[in-house]
Amino acid sequence: MQKLVKTWLKRSKRIRGVLLQFSKELFFEFNERGCQRSAAALTYMTLFALVPLMTVTYTMFSAIPAFDGVGDQLNGLIFHHFLPETGEEVSQYLSDFSSQARRLSGVGVVMLLVTAYLMLRNIETTFNSIWGVKQARSGLSGYLLYWAILSVGPILVAAAFLLSTYLLSVQIMLEDLDGLGVMQLVYRVVPWALTSAAFTLLFVAVPNCRVPFKFGAIGGVITAFAFEVVKAVFGYIVANSSFKLIYGAFAVVPLFLLWVNLLWTIILGGAVFVRTLAEHSYASRISRLSDMIVVLICLALFREKAALGESVSDRDCVRLGIGLVHWQRMRSLMVEHRWIAVTESGDYVLSRDLRRANIWEVASMVRMPVSEELSSLRENIAGRAPWFADFLERQSELRSHAESAFSVSLESLFAAEHEEEKPLTDQT
Repeated sequence: MQKLVKTWLKRSKRIRGVLLQFSKELFFEFNERGCQRSAAALTYMTLFALVPLMTVTYTMFSAIPAFDGVGDQLNGLIFHHFLPETGEEVSQYLSDFSSQARRLSGVGVVMLLVTAYLMLRNIETTFNSIWGVKQARSGLSGYLLYWAILSVGPILVAAAFLLSTYLLSVQIMLEDLDGLGVMQLVYRVVPWALTSAAFTLLFVAVPNCRVPFKFGAIGGVITAFAFEVVKAVFGYIVANSSFKLIYGAFAVVPLFLLWVNLLWTIILGGAVFVRTLAEHSYASRISRLSDMIVVLICLALFREKAALGESVSDRDCVRLGIGLVHWQRMRSLMVEHRWIAVTESGDYVLSRDLRRANIWEVASMVRMPVSEELSSLRENIAGRAPWFADFLERQSELRSHAESAFSVSLESLFAAEHEEEKPLTDQT
């Protein structure tokens, strides 16, 4: 029994340590990526893009006779679930704006679509920044994603609305027969489940990189839970505060801005959570090594796959034990320096002859500390630190020795590795 208690205490202590470390990384990444500033920028952008998005939604529904009148009902449902207290007034204002927008000329419609496009583009850029992706979607892939959001999105939301309406009608009909309140529980859970699904798709589909669906789903569920908690707290504070007493009818404006900012903060926090969770899950001893070693490990894999005439996927490199974010950062670097190329299927192939590329080129690409970067500081530091000039000379000697030692080709390096493995194979 005592041994069992000790084991449990040791395990709980380890879990607390992991959770504490995870929380520290989560808050660090949230601040490091400037998520609070991004939330403020997206709040500002939302003010301009919300009406165009609603206009597109109304237009989609008006084109389908079966959905006639669904737009207004759906509008009320969304604002009921996503806006506490101020939802009804804001919904009325936006409906009026959207009605006016539907009467615009062709130029006005184009401007609305451009505004909606810029909104979606800004969201993708923010998510890419969280995942460390420098290149946004371009061409056909970006167009298809945005078009899917603008066209298919309203239809999916309408389907969710119809499902909720159906469950509500079933609940009313079976109210006397449902003594356990199962249907009432289902009706309460469905909006939360749909919100979780929406967040999951947002986390998985928007970044221009592969996000594991498993982690996206976990992030979606937790973000939806956090959203419901914050919405309840925000609604309680608004209902029991003096906002309306001070601002009167104008209170809806600052409250709406504050809520939209909170909503984007929750969403970006969820995106950071998914990224941190994915990095933690894939992290191993390899991921704690330097960029230099990680690139060499990846290039060795690319060499093996090239010999078989195969491409390399993100999953192949992640399976090596490299952290997902670490791999994405090194992948962007290798693509930028043309070590690897992206295929039409989204995989990667080696684009350089390793017989003509040496280790020093890799060291220069990842900016290994054995370099002349400090020489630019000579004028600023030499006067205050007489030893700095001598240090630069020694660093220069180290660089020349390193460059000479790293002049061997990558093909020779990887080939030597296989030659050393052969005797071991023969012995077995």
